[in-house]
Amino acid sequence: MRRHLLRIAGIDLAAVDGISVSIAQTILSEIGTDMSKWPTVKHFCSWLGLAPKNDITGGKIIRSRTGKTKNRAGQAFRLAASAVTRADCAFGAFYRRKKSHIGPAQAIVATAHMMARTVHFMLKNQVQYVHISAKSFDQRYREQQVRYLHRKAAKLGFRLTPVGASP
Repeated sequence: MRRHLLRIAGIDLAAVDGISVSIAQTILSEIGTDMSKWPTVKHFCSWLGLAPKNDITGGKIIRSRTGKTKNRAGQAFRLAASAVTRADCAFGAFYRRKKSHIGPAQAIVATAHMMARTVHFMLKNQVQYVHISAKSFDQRYREQQVRYLHRKAAKLGFRLTPVGASP
């Protein structure tokens, strides 16, 4: 079954964490393999119903939600996202971090959005999925946050030193 998917898409979507062979078939049957239908990944995620719809007035976001859609590919990405909630992968770590900030329902949609962006990149550029563990994903996120804090402190005229380091 997986070999069949390799021949159709040129890549193995079932290798992506959380995407089973049946979910990959649903996604491919709905979107196909030609990503030129959507000008950008943002258009693709909006078509799936995974991008936020912001009501903005006066430069402020009044309400943010995802639009209602009966798109089976979007539903498949949501199902795949719910499959990785406890997994030791980058998508699982992302879900758990988002769940603590915005709640479980919105975290599923955010994780599905991240998975859709990954699949779009894979199909557009014909590259295989590279598994990233939750530990390395969290480590990268921590390093990113530390760089951000150093830049912010420097911008405000401060210098950060790690705890336990001598001044």
